[in-house]
Order: sequence, then structure tokens, then C-alpha cells
Amino acid sequence: MFNQENVKLLTNTELKVYEYIVQHTQKVIRMSVREIASETHVSPATVTRTISKLGFENIWECKLHLKEMDNRKHNKKVFETSEIVEEFFSRSMQSEYEEKIQSAVELIANSEVALFFGIGTSGLIAAYAARQFSNLGQSTFHIQDAYYPFHLISRQYTNTVAIICSVSGETDIILRKVGDLKSLGSKIISITNSSTNSLARQSDINLAYHLTPEYVDDEVNVTSQLPVVFLIETLARRNYNYMQQMLNNKL
Repeated sequence: MFNQENVKLLTNTELKVYEYIVQHTQKVIRMSVREIASETHVSPATVTRTISKLGFENIWECKLHLKEMDNRKHNKKVFETSEIVEEFFSRSMQSEYEEKIQSAVELIANSEVALFFGIGTSGLIAAYAARQFSNLGQSTFHIQDAYYPFHLISRQYTNTVAIICSVSGETDIILRKVGDLKSLGSKIISITNSSTNSLARQSDINLAYHLTPEYVDDEVNVTSQLPVVFLIETLARRNYNYMQQMLNNKL
């Protein structure tokens, strides 16, 4: 939808505007700069600057581009794997992102158990993640039942971390389960496509991979999970190395 070389130049604040435009294309077509600023909690100047960095002279030029992309939506092919890798890795190696990964590793390594949860494709990824962490020595528990009754549990989960996978970060049942886990004292690490969704805001640590969302027939979300697998593998392997280092320090 946008030139990824331009997207790479966006600051974290400008990235919030970019994500909002990508996720609410049809709505943005009818919005003013001030309305976009209000929705993203930034200044109108930030919206204007973001639009300029994305390669447009003004909001109207940007809207024309969005309309064209929307009209071509039904005929658009899904992205090639190489395009997905390029889009993700252009941002994932930044120092700020590395710091978040390290914080997540320390949180997991110092917990008694790691819970993994997701729905649909994200649920399959969560199951894979639980097994990967178990293979590398971490005590894990994969929640397969979306209606697992955490709200009825009396024990505390103060030394538990929950790793939640969700593309949108807006699935109601996931948000309810996160609320239940937080009320029991669990820490939350979320892996989502954006950093501005409800799940990301409720998390202690959020790892967002910022891919352009992809849909088939306007309703089936086929946004690639390649970045999620990369993040899971990275967390699992670094968690193992971190635990081994802690053991060696005790000797």
C-alpha cells in the first residue's frame, strides 16, 4: 500500500498514524487531518508530517491513493514471502525492538510457568510456541480452550507470564482472558501486528511486527505469521541461553 522505504523513516509516533491509516482505510478516506490526529492521540502537525514522509504532498493526495488501493483490493494478489520478510526485518532489528525482546526474555526466564494462548491461526502458533519453549527447558502450558475459566480460579498467578498471540489484538474473548489473567497477577506479553490495539495497551510488553494487513474476500485475515514464528524462535532460544547463564553464575 505504501513504499516501505518511506515507512522505515517513520518515528514511533508517526508509526501510530501509519498503522491507523492502514487499518482504517475506508474511514480515513472520509476524515480530516484533525480527526485522524484525534483518533491517534497525536498533533495535526504529526499527521501532516507522516503523510509527507509517506510520499504525499497533502491529505487529499493520500486519500486518492487510498481510494485507488481500495478499488483494486479485490484483484490484489497476496504478498510474496520475500516482500513480507523485507517489510518485517527492516524494523525488527532496531535497538528499541531488541530491548523489548530482552525484557521479554528476562520476564519469561524468571517466571515459574509460561502460558501460551491464541485463537485460530494464532492458536496454532501458540501451541507451536509452547512446545518450542518446553523443548528448551521452560515450564509451559498451552491454553487450547478459548473459554478456559480463569475467572473462577482463586489461586494467584503472580509468578506466571502469559504470551498471547493475536493479529488484530481486538478479539473480545482474548481481551477477556487477558483481563482475567491480569486480575490473578499474571504478566502479559503480547505479539500483535500493531502496537496501538487494545491487547497491546493491556500488555506489560508488546512485540508488534507492523505488516500491511492482508485479507481474502474482505473477511479472511491472511496476514503472514512469519514474523510471529521468528519472534517465538528468538524468545525461546534467548530464554534458554539466559537460563543457562543464570545457572552458570550460581556455580
